[in-house]
Amino acid sequence: MPKKASSRRKKKSSKKKKRSSISLMKKIKFVLIAMLLSATFLMAYMHHLGQIVEEKFGQQDKWNLPSRVFSDAEYLYPGIDIKQRDLLAKLDRLSYRNSGDSIQSPGDYSINSSHLDIYLHDFSYPNEVFKGFPVRIGLRNHHITSIENKLEGQTLELVRLEPEMLASIFDERMEDRTEIKLSDVPPHLAEAIILIEDERFFKHHGVDPVGILRAAVADVIARKIVQGGSTLTQQLVKNYFLHSRKSFLRKINEALMAIELEKKYSKSEILQAYLNEIYLGQRGSSSISGVAKAAQFYFAKDVGQLSLAECALLAGLIQAPNSHSPFNSVERAEKRRNIVLQKMFEEQLISAEEFQSAKAEKINPPKRNIKLVTAPYFIDFVKMQLAELYPQEVLEKEGLSIFTSLDMTAQLAAEASVEDGLNTLEKNYASLLPKDHAGLLQACLIAIQPSTGFIRSMVGGRNYQASQYNRCVQALRQPGSTFKPFVYLTAFDGSRGKQPYTPATLVSDMSFEVTSGGEKWSPKNYEKEEHGLIRARTALEHSYNIATARIAIDVGLENVVKTARDAGISSSLQPVPSLSLGAFEVTPLEMASSYTIFPNSGIRAEPISILNVMTKEGEVLERRDVSMKRVFDPVPVYLTTQVLEGVIDRGTGASVRSFGFRGAVAGKTGTTSNYRDAWFIGFTPNFLALSWVGYDDNTSTKMSGARAALPLWASFMKQVANDGTQTFTIPAGVSLVKIDTRTGGIYKRKCGDVFVEAFADNNLPAQDCDEFQLDSEVELH
Repeated sequence: MPKKASSRRKKKSSKKKKRSSISLMKKIKFVLIAMLLSATFLMAYMHHLGQIVEEKFGQQDKWNLPSRVFSDAEYLYPGIDIKQRDLLAKLDRLSYRNSGDSIQSPGDYSINSSHLDIYLHDFSYPNEVFKGFPVRIGLRNHHITSIENKLEGQTLELVRLEPEMLASIFDERMEDRTEIKLSDVPPHLAEAIILIEDERFFKHHGVDPVGILRAAVADVIARKIVQGGSTLTQQLVKNYFLHSRKSFLRKINEALMAIELEKKYSKSEILQAYLNEIYLGQRGSSSISGVAKAAQFYFAKDVGQLSLAECALLAGLIQAPNSHSPFNSVERAEKRRNIVLQKMFEEQLISAEEFQSAKAEKINPPKRNIKLVTAPYFIDFVKMQLAELYPQEVLEKEGLSIFTSLDMTAQLAAEASVEDGLNTLEKNYASLLPKDHAGLLQACLIAIQPSTGFIRSMVGGRNYQASQYNRCVQALRQPGSTFKPFVYLTAFDGSRGKQPYTPATLVSDMSFEVTSGGEKWSPKNYEKEEHGLIRARTALEHSYNIATARIAIDVGLENVVKTARDAGISSSLQPVPSLSLGAFEVTPLEMASSYTIFPNSGIRAEPISILNVMTKEGEVLERRDVSMKRVFDPVPVYLTTQVLEGVIDRGTGASVRSFGFRGAVAGKTGTTSNYRDAWFIGFTPNFLALSWVGYDDNTSTKMSGARAALPLWASFMKQVANDGTQTFTIPAGVSLVKIDTRTGGIYKRKCGDVFVEAFADNNLPAQDCDEFQLDSEVELH
């Protein structure tokens, strides 16, 4: 029995071993199959990731580069008042740094009572790459007396400050970036970044086990995360291909794609991409991406101009850009910079002398400007024009440079004048304005350089955040009496009107009635008074409606329409009597543009906002030339201009002088029915501005153009065009004749008061003042 039992036990054991062996083989087979499937899946997944890497990283244009909109350049020359131009504020906006007693590098400036030294920035203009150099600007009583190139000791006639960046046109990621090649990056910057972020960059293949282990040990010792184990390649993958949300799957993808990236591309290509991709701070809602943009943002320099200390600071920023930003804390930025410098010294990348010199370098960032868009109404106007030339996708990704006509000094003055002016009106005339009105009192202020048509400033409302409606270009408003100069220009031009007039021609300002369109129409004067026989000059200076309407009808309403069209008004105009009083709708930009004929002696300047459009490679795609066309004889234009000077000296615009504006200036007030619109358009020989005040819903302001719009205009022009040295040029064919102010006849001693009037040589006064035979029923004023 025992033997049989033993035999049975052996057989059972043998069967168990056999079954166990079979089971083990199955498990091994299963594991091998699983491993094979996993390897196959991993290879397929790696291939998939590799395709993603190659498809995106292989693109020639790896990033969408925002297009940038720039102001016009600023030209400095002897005679310029740097205080009036607020030049130091401009230098701040251009990210120049006050470097104390001397200037050492691009972006520095130094000032005292006798001179201003500026080390000019490099800048890429259309068809010109400008290399900055140091200049000395001589000063006397804050006026420029001389300009010298400090490097060559050469006297210069003028010097140009680069344009200001007004806005960037971003895609949805809002990344502000300037692309750069690795060869243009200072060696110290690349070395510092590799050393502080991934010192084994040239030894690993995308993922660094040694770095991961070292970081883990450091974190355990510190009991918090003090080091990261990600390589430069992994950081690039995370930022360029993936997202910043932390997850296990993202870390796996990050590692695998880093390996694929290293398999397909060289270390130099990866490093160049990293230097263009890395996040280095925030400017408002846009991110500062890449070392080139960071160099401009933090130091106002091209990246190739960075010092060793600045390279170390940028490298140190990568760990925590906002915490270590010199804008937020110079002390933290300096501490972090010195850690980088210390490590560079320990690794023998810099000498002891370089180390000590860089540690001693003062951190002096430029003044920070976080506004992403300056002059927002103007920028919208520019974008509207750009949309006719380029698709939005091109503007968001091609890195175009758009150069405009805007003068930032004038723009800031205009913005301040609108804000302060409207606040003052609401405070001083609260009793006139409607109570609890739903909308705010609004304004438009636009300035044009007549000799070019350049739009120098544009403010389309009091608060862009509250309302993006641009009243300068979108609002259709009645111009009121600002249209009257075109009536008088027609009258003074013998080739345009049915009856020739001079500024001294007598016209009746007594009420009358005409039928137009089957309805009776009778103009009334603003102050409800009539003035008998008056000179045409007096009628325009004091903006008398009755006399103006008589002249318009007399010279031909269709002729007045043609004059306005030739001046540049394109909105609908009808030859009806109320035309003479501005009873139709135009945009403020139209009115401002049409007035350029007066300071230009009859030459119309088309308004220009975009001057050039340039690619990131420097190719000029679009160039807008100045468009000037003679449309009027200079003689009648001068006669009208001189009468408009009288508006300022004696008429409805006389309060301009009370605001302290001096020198030659001409202009016209405008007020529409029921005080819905208040206007003032005024100009000097070389500058023109228009102001409008009103409510968007046409509610009455109960204020005239002289009360509401003129103060805004005067405040602005006093800041930008108050030199008082120029006069309006008298053209050939004009004679100045002494006349009697009462009759308009040639002055004689026995007549009344004398006035020197301008006449066309072919239409001089023929009668002496005592020869006039006047209708006794009409009172003579």
